[in-house]
Amino acid sequence: MQQAALYSMLNASGFSVQVFEDYPSFFGNWRIILKRGQHTYEVVSDNREGWLSLWRLLSDQGQKLFEIESTRLTQEQQLTQIAQWLEAVNHIDLNM
Repeated sequence: MQQAALYSMLNASGFSVQVFEDYPSFFGNWRIILKRGQHTYEVVSDNREGWLSLWRLLSDQGQKLFEIESTRLTQEQQLTQIAQWLEAVNHIDLNM
Protein backbone atom coordinates (compact mmCIF):
# COMPACT_ATOMS: atom_id res chain seq x y z
CA MET A 1 0.00 0.00 0.00
CA GLN A 2 1.25 3.47 -0.81
CA GLN A 3 1.57 4.91 2.66
CA ALA A 4 1.40 8.57 1.57
CA ALA A 5 -1.89 8.05 -0.31
CA LEU A 6 -3.36 6.13 2.63
CA TYR A 7 -2.33 8.81 5.16
CA SER A 8 -3.72 11.58 2.94
CA MET A 9 -7.11 9.87 2.69
CA LEU A 10 -7.21 9.17 6.43
CA ASN A 11 -6.29 12.73 7.37
CA ALA A 12 -8.97 14.07 5.02
CA SER A 13 -11.46 11.77 6.76
CA GLY A 14 -10.49 13.08 10.21
CA PHE A 15 -8.67 9.97 11.44
CA SER A 16 -5.25 9.95 13.05
CA VAL A 17 -2.80 7.13 12.46
CA GLN A 18 -1.62 5.33 15.58
CA VAL A 19 0.36 2.47 14.00
CA PHE A 20 1.18 1.47 10.42
CA GLU A 21 2.86 -1.85 9.74
CA ASP A 22 3.81 -3.00 6.27
CA TYR A 23 5.03 -6.54 5.57
CA PRO A 24 6.17 -6.55 1.92
CA SER A 25 8.06 -9.82 2.33
CA PHE A 26 4.90 -11.51 3.66
CA PHE A 27 2.64 -11.32 0.59
CA GLY A 28 2.45 -7.53 0.83
CA ASN A 29 0.31 -7.67 3.97
CA TRP A 30 -0.20 -4.47 5.95
CA ARG A 31 -2.29 -3.11 8.80
CA ILE A 32 -3.03 0.28 10.24
CA ILE A 33 -4.55 1.35 13.55
CA LEU A 34 -6.61 4.55 13.42
CA LYS A 35 -8.27 6.76 15.95
CA ARG A 36 -11.05 9.29 15.72
CA GLY A 37 -12.40 10.74 18.93
CA GLN A 38 -12.79 7.93 21.44
CA HIS A 39 -13.00 5.19 18.80
CA THR A 40 -10.12 3.05 17.57
CA TYR A 41 -10.14 0.98 14.37
CA GLU A 42 -7.81 -1.37 12.56
CA VAL A 43 -7.67 -1.96 8.81
CA VAL A 44 -6.02 -5.24 7.82
CA SER A 45 -4.95 -6.19 4.32
CA ASP A 46 -4.26 -9.93 4.23
CA ASN A 47 -3.00 -10.42 0.71
CA ARG A 48 -2.14 -14.07 1.26
CA GLU A 49 -5.77 -14.94 1.92
CA GLY A 50 -7.13 -12.08 -0.19
CA TRP A 51 -9.14 -10.13 2.39
CA LEU A 52 -9.42 -6.48 3.34
CA SER A 53 -11.18 -5.88 6.66
CA LEU A 54 -12.07 -3.13 9.11
CA TRP A 55 -12.21 -3.83 12.83
CA ARG A 56 -13.39 -1.73 15.77
CA LEU A 57 -10.92 -2.20 18.59
CA LEU A 58 -12.51 -2.39 22.00
CA SER A 59 -10.69 -2.57 25.33
CA ASP A 60 -10.60 -6.36 25.45
CA GLN A 61 -11.43 -7.54 21.92
CA GLY A 62 -11.90 -6.62 18.28
CA GLN A 63 -15.19 -6.45 16.42
CA LYS A 64 -15.09 -7.09 12.67
CA LEU A 65 -17.24 -4.46 10.97
CA PHE A 66 -16.56 -5.04 7.28
CA GLU A 67 -14.66 -7.50 5.12
CA ILE A 68 -14.35 -7.98 1.37
CA GLU A 69 -12.34 -10.15 -0.96
CA SER A 70 -9.54 -7.93 -2.19
CA THR A 71 -7.63 -10.09 -4.66
CA ARG A 72 -8.85 -8.10 -7.68
CA LEU A 73 -8.78 -4.63 -6.12
CA THR A 74 -6.19 -2.06 -7.12
CA GLN A 75 -4.64 0.13 -4.44
CA GLU A 76 -6.91 2.98 -5.51
CA GLN A 77 -9.96 0.73 -5.16
CA GLN A 78 -8.77 -0.36 -1.72
CA LEU A 79 -8.43 3.28 -0.66
CA THR A 80 -11.92 4.04 -1.95
CA GLN A 81 -13.34 1.04 -0.08
CA ILE A 82 -11.63 2.03 3.18
CA ALA A 83 -12.89 5.61 2.81
CA GLN A 84 -16.46 4.32 2.35
CA TRP A 85 -16.15 2.12 5.43
CA LEU A 86 -14.80 4.98 7.53
CA GLU A 87 -17.63 7.24 6.39
CA ALA A 88 -20.10 4.54 7.45
CA VAL A 89 -18.54 4.11 10.91
CA ASN A 90 -18.43 7.88 11.33
CA HIS A 91 -22.24 7.95 11.04
CA ILE A 92 -22.52 5.06 13.50
CA ASP A 93 -20.15 6.72 15.99
CA LEU A 94 -22.03 10.02 15.86
CA ASN A 95 -25.21 8.20 16.88
CA MET A 96 -23.63 6.33 19.78
